[in-house]
Amino acid sequence: MSAYFQFEEYHRPQDLDQAVDILSKFGNSARVIAGGTDILPRRPGVKKIDTINHLVDISKLGLDYLKKEGDHIFMGAGTTINIIGAAPIFLSGPYGALSDAASAHSTSTIRNRATVGGNLCNASPCADLALPLLVLDVILMAAGPEGKRDIPIESFFKGVNYTALNNEEVLVEIRIPLCSEKTGTSFLKLRRHQTAIDMAVVNVATSLTCKENRCETAGIALGSVAPVPFRAKKAESMLAGAKLSKGIIEKAAATAAGEARPIDDVRSTSAYRRKMVAVLVRRSLENSMRRCGQ
Repeated sequence: MSAYFQFEEYHRPQDLDQAVDILSKFGNSARVIAGGTDILPRRPGVKKIDTINHLVDISKLGLDYLKKEGDHIFMGAGTTINIIGAAPIFLSGPYGALSDAASAHSTSTIRNRATVGGNLCNASPCADLALPLLVLDVILMAAGPEGKRDIPIESFFKGVNYTALNNEEVLVEIRIPLCSEKTGTSFLKLRRHQTAIDMAVVNVATSLTCKENRCETAGIALGSVAPVPFRAKKAESMLAGAKLSKGIIEKAAATAAGEARPIDDVRSTSAYRRKMVAVLVRRSLENSMRRCGQ
């Protein structure tokens, strides 16, 4: 445990109800932990971290699962990134962007501990797993004192390190709708030094559902270029119903770059980020088009 943290108590609840009770009791001074790869390395002076006196460990609550039932794939929030990257259901077909994103996330050692729920709940603008999940239109399930509730992923991210979860709620499950076999998805990530531990300068995910070289539906998600990961709706609407060609893909990529709201920081300038959005979206759309057989 990081020397920066002086926790009064470490809690390991026996079930989900007990976890919710602990969170309700301690309010804003408690945080959920599973893999710990986000919260434990935090530096002192971060307002949201300095108030934490209690950790609620949910790593033993059976939230690490992947299963296909009916018209959905169900993924427990405690599923590790390496499990997602190696899962046969994500290695090919319409969910390839999830395997792409998992493989691009940090190092193998970190991926053995980091969870998909942690990646989402940390709510970083550059969260890798958020982007393919956005273009797949997943539903997130949270558990709290009033029971369980569904949250569309597009409504989940509220700001840097802030989500739609209440303090006493736990993210339990990600529900992925089954896609048409004519859907292709892709994820691409640009790092500052192109090393495994670098956070994204820009990351993107795309999806295309195609029929006879025409796009039926499109999804474009952007990361590291706004306070939250988001869908580029204007660019998506340009592709929906259009005949796929090099020209329309380049126009959609340029439109996506116009929807970005990048900033200057230690990793990149806003101008470079905007240019790279167009490049990565174009390449990712081309990958998605190949994967849907066009």
